[in-house]
Amino acid sequence: MYNVGIIGIGSISEGYGDPDDPLSYCHTGGILYSDRVRLAAVADLDPERRNLFKDKWGDRFPGLPYFDSAAAMLDKMSLDIVAVCVRGPMHHQVTMEVIKAGPKAIFLEKPPTCSLQEMDDLIKSAGAKQIPITVSYSRHWSPHVMRLQELVQQEQLIGDVHTVIGYVGGTFLSFASHTTDLICQFAGYNPKSVMAQGYYRPDETVPTGYEGEPVVEGVLIAFDKGVKGIHVGADGANGGFCCEVLGTKGLVRAGMYLPPFACDEDKTPIDLSQYGMPEDRSVFTVAYGQIAGHLDGGPIPHCTNDHFKAVHEISFASIESVLSDQKVDIPVANRDRKIFANG
Repeated sequence: MYNVGIIGIGSISEGYGDPDDPLSYCHTGGILYSDRVRLAAVADLDPERRNLFKDKWGDRFPGLPYFDSAAAMLDKMSLDIVAVCVRGPMHHQVTMEVIKAGPKAIFLEKPPTCSLQEMDDLIKSAGAKQIPITVSYSRHWSPHVMRLQELVQQEQLIGDVHTVIGYVGGTFLSFASHTTDLICQFAGYNPKSVMAQGYYRPDETVPTGYEGEPVVEGVLIAFDKGVKGIHVGADGANGGFCCEVLGTKGLVRAGMYLPPFACDEDKTPIDLSQYGMPEDRSVFTVAYGQIAGHLDGGPIPHCTNDHFKAVHEISFASIESVLSDQKVDIPVANRDRKIFANG
């Protein structure tokens, strides 16, 4: 069992979950129902949040240490995995503190940073200590979505993929990046260029030193080998956070909130039950299991290092394209633009 410490105990850390729900959509619930990791400590500056956490989860984690700062937790605890669940503008500073402490792995909430230069700093610093950073594009770890990914990419269920269409609106970094990752999950993490449209909310206010975060209207992503990604900035007929994967021999429809679906080139549905579709599990239980498996010598977790970097490059390239009304090549030349991505 690997020891996990959580920094920041807000909604994604614990608020979206319930101690009695094994499918809880939060870090704490995912850890609770994992047989690979255990919760060793939590830290938050707000005493009210610490008290709320203790009232809700305390009986499931008896004797759990509560800290009033990340520094105190990192100084006193020996942690294998540190989950950084503070707000976006604090990701760079807090994650750099975590890297200095030297855990075996970091699980960082999205968006990973507010600028590409901050991302470069994290990747360089963590790489020097051989600490993998996994970014929580959490819907990625839906078991049936990952099985569809295997069927498409490894078993050629629908032939060669040529187009992936993803659906969801919202801001590029703080919200829509889940769908950016989903597109990459099926198209590959090798983007070449982006052309995007978006807009700024007129009532948005941002702190000094930051720019506002635009809302996605549509993005065209060119991937290696001619694969096209199309991000529609709205829910489709099947809702949001989902995608349609078009191949030379059929179509797959995938998303955390959708039943898995595939059809052949004649639009005849494919019986996916014969392909070993897995039972549902908390996406956080699955993610922590992948991180633990990697620490045991297994493959690198999904959404780690170069993979989250590709997603983040697409998001920032999209913002550059919105501002310039031009196609933007990846990697993005402007590494210093700082967006108030508060997700």
